[in-house]
Amino acid sequence: MKLAGVPALALTALVLAAPLRAQDSSAVSPITLQAGPSLGVELGFSRASFRGAGASGTRSSNGAVAGAWFRLPLARWLSVQPGLRLVSRGGAGTIPSLAGPVDFEVDLVYLDMPLLLRARLPGISRTNLVLLLGPAPGARIGCNVDFSQAGSPLARATCDQATTGASFRSWDVALTAGVGIALPVERSEISLEARYARGTRDVIEQTETRNEALTVTLSVPF
Repeated sequence: MKLAGVPALALTALVLAAPLRAQDSSAVSPITLQAGPSLGVELGFSRASFRGAGASGTRSSNGAVAGAWFRLPLARWLSVQPGLRLVSRGGAGTIPSLAGPVDFEVDLVYLDMPLLLRARLPGISRTNLVLLLGPAPGARIGCNVDFSQAGSPLARATCDQATTGASFRSWDVALTAGVGIALPVERSEISLEARYARGTRDVIEQTETRNEALTVTLSVPF
C-alpha cells in the first residue's frame, strides 16, 4: 500500500478540475450548495502496519478509529475540514526464542489533528464523490506490546518496558489522502470514507520504522 507521486498528482488535478466538471457535465447529479459551517462525528475501522527497513517481517494489525470534525465551506465544491481523531496504529510480528517463536503486537494510540481539504464532485443520482487531502499531526497517547506463544498470551508491557536503548517517539505527522461517497442530508451529508495515512517520522528512535494505516469510517453530521 504505497502512496506514489503520480496518484497524488492525479488527486490534485481532480480537485482543481472539479468546478469545470460540475458546470460542463449534465449527465451526473449537481453538487448542492454547502449552506455553512457544520459539525459531525465519525466512527470506523483501522488496518495499520509499519513500513521501512526496520519493519521487515512485520504484519498488519486491526484497530478502531473515532473522532469529530468541523467543516467550513470555501467554495461551492470545496471546504476545509479540521478535526480530532483517536486512531489505532501499530503492527505485529514474530521473534525467535529458545522455547519457540513468540508473537508480538504493538498497539499505538494517537490523537490526530487532521487538517484536510475536502472536495465534492458530482456522483451518480443524489450522491457526491468526496476527495480528501492534507496533513494529520498526532500525539501518541497510548503504547503497549502484547506477547503470545502458540495462541496463548504471555505478557503485556508498555512500549518503554519492551524496548532497550531506544524509545518510541511521542508524536508523528501523517500525510493523508482519501476518497468517499456522500449522500446529502438537509444542509450537510452522510459519507462513507476511506483514508490512507503515511507517517513521516520514525516510530522508534534510531530505526527506519514508520506508521501507515488504512481507515474506513462512517461520517455523520450533527
